[in-house]
Amino acid sequence: MSNHRYHLCALAVAAAFGVAGCGGGGSGGGTALPTGVVNVQATDAPSKDFDHVWVTVQGFRLHQSNDVPVSDPNWLSYPLSTPITLDLASLYNGNLATLFQNQNIPAGTYQQIRLLLVGDNAPLTSSAQSFGLTYNDQVNWTDTTGSHFAALEIASPIDGIGLNGTFTLVSGTPLELVVDFDVGHDVVKFLHGGNNAYTLKPNLQYFDLAQAGAVKGSVATTNLCSMTGPVVATEPATCAYNLVIKAEQVSDDLSHHVATRFTTIDANGNFTLYPVRVPPNLASTNIDVLVRGRNMDTILVRGVPVNAGTSPTNNPSLVSVDPLPLTIDGNEYLANASVGLSPTGAWVNFYQTLSNTGLQELPYEVRYRHVNPFTGVFTDDIPLSLGPIWLGGFVLGGDPTLVSNTPTQGLGGFLVAASALGYQWTAASSGNLTGTAGNVSTFTMPASLAVPTGTSYDSISGNIAQAVPGTYDSGYLVAVRMGTIVTTIPISTILTSNGGAGGSYTVSNLPGGSPAQNLPGAFYYLYARVWNSANPLTTLKRIDVSGYADLRAGSASGMNVTLN
Repeated sequence: MSNHRYHLCALAVAAAFGVAGCGGGGSGGGTALPTGVVNVQATDAPSKDFDHVWVTVQGFRLHQSNDVPVSDPNWLSYPLSTPITLDLASLYNGNLATLFQNQNIPAGTYQQIRLLLVGDNAPLTSSAQSFGLTYNDQVNWTDTTGSHFAALEIASPIDGIGLNGTFTLVSGTPLELVVDFDVGHDVVKFLHGGNNAYTLKPNLQYFDLAQAGAVKGSVATTNLCSMTGPVVATEPATCAYNLVIKAEQVSDDLSHHVATRFTTIDANGNFTLYPVRVPPNLASTNIDVLVRGRNMDTILVRGVPVNAGTSPTNNPSLVSVDPLPLTIDGNEYLANASVGLSPTGAWVNFYQTLSNTGLQELPYEVRYRHVNPFTGVFTDDIPLSLGPIWLGGFVLGGDPTLVSNTPTQGLGGFLVAASALGYQWTAASSGNLTGTAGNVSTFTMPASLAVPTGTSYDSISGNIAQAVPGTYDSGYLVAVRMGTIVTTIPISTILTSNGGAGGSYTVSNLPGGSPAQNLPGAFYYLYARVWNSANPLTTLKRIDVSGYADLRAGSASGMNVTLN
């Protein structure tokens, strides 16, 4: 980015949202800069695990460079005058919520977008109060014991959540952006003091609606479990539940399929995939639609067209004219990692590859889940189907003919791979996973996930001290990049060393650069999540380590913190 600084404090904004724009400093006068108009909405991939997932948005920031920390003065900031609280669990099947409207922004290409949330432990905003919430960011769920809620911990609300990708704003041409959450995967459960706890581990995307389209479909409701009340582990094996529908497209490296949109069904069995990205400069593309769920075989319909500019109410493509039939199959097994993954901020994908199609097949993503960022394994074992895939091809104005296909990994067999922010897609060292009904199978990953070519394994080191020795005796140090947890290390031993005064730490195997080859944007932020084991619930505290670790050219040291 050039050294020119935009002076934005007087930008006109939409009165309905009272957005104030203010960037870095600069002198007044001169010719007015060309601007464009941006509208920002939010959507989500759903989850049947939660009744509500509330987040409170307070603004967003933009930058034309992907190689600056959050403290750089040239960020363009657009705070909301009044924060907005959204229920992400309601934003599926094409539902969108407006965040910013008619926002004037200097024309140009932007490589960083940061969404700013109000922290869960910050004073309760009026918007959160209006929904009767206890926290600004909150998870509500129902199980057989009743209704519950917990704080949704936000790793780095001050730094903001980074969105993947870049966009170009042209003067005079409105840009319609949609920020895409995925609460079904990015709200990660862990345990604290014996209670359920949750953290947001986002991997946000955004879509330009002019270059996106919609796909609709439905499944037969005959074999569905009741759509009312909480889903519990004792659902009968005679009906399907927890359906997830995925839009699958080939990965950039052409090695496997990636699920680029998720949704679920409504009470009538209908689903909508929107927005689905269409490649730049193309009017349409094809996707494969995968339907999976509990107590059912997986369905895959290939070659479904997606036309740019369509929407759920404007010429969406139809997967089939009639509802897709479900094949009930209660044969499942459970899976988990044999040891904690490194980094602990990883997620795991389970793939299956079609057989005997006469084509060179690539694996399809069937299941996906983040590991517990404090243990590196799943908090709850993940269920996997032992059934086949029912495969069919898209028929314009008709229905696909579904035929049973046994994956090359075998019935119940899966290719397991993991990835994390800044790391490469890495296959399990234990090979394909298999299992038997009702049992738990384990997989093993390499000691650390691989990093891309040109990236080094770097580290962050420093000292942890306690203002009052012995205040805390348990905890983790958390490394954050782009607003998401990359990895954690336990620090209980450090907290209890030297009479409770503290000691030194090192966070290793972080993606960074070297003097020979810098890694743009390798800025890490740290916080300590600490408590006293005598009363873990009331003594829990999150304390930020001031500043940031710059790993663009190698490891960083001197990241010290005193715990108050």
